[in-house]
Amino acid sequence: MEALYIANTIRTAGVSFDAEKALLILSGNSIPENSDDFFQPLHTWVEEFNKTHTSKVTLRVFMTYFNTSTIRHLISLIKKMIQAHKNDLTIEWAYEKGDEEIRDRGQDISEVLKFDFKFEEVPY
Repeated sequence: MEALYIANTIRTAGVSFDAEKALLILSGNSIPENSDDFFQPLHTWVEEFNKTHTSKVTLRVFMTYFNTSTIRHLISLIKKMIQAHKNDLTIEWAYEKGDEEIRDRGQDISEVLKFDFKFEEVPY
């Protein structure tokens, strides 16, 4: 399965989904004008990945800012990952030092999904 790489822009997150490493990374800002268009390839990739991957996988989210529509897509992507990988899934939620809002959003998503995230505060 080919990796999915999307360079970040001022409005869209960087994406590095690598099936061989079983490492999926989302980073940066996510305020796309049309979130459905931006996230559709991510959903498609995750669905295909989930069909064939059967060992440990890590989803790392390191967002600096995101909007409500991004939260909807994040929750949907994470639900798909949880359903497919359950105990073999690690979700790492990184946030910049002192950015309590992003940390709190991650904690909220973790609680909504009833899945423990690993939280990491990183320097600027």
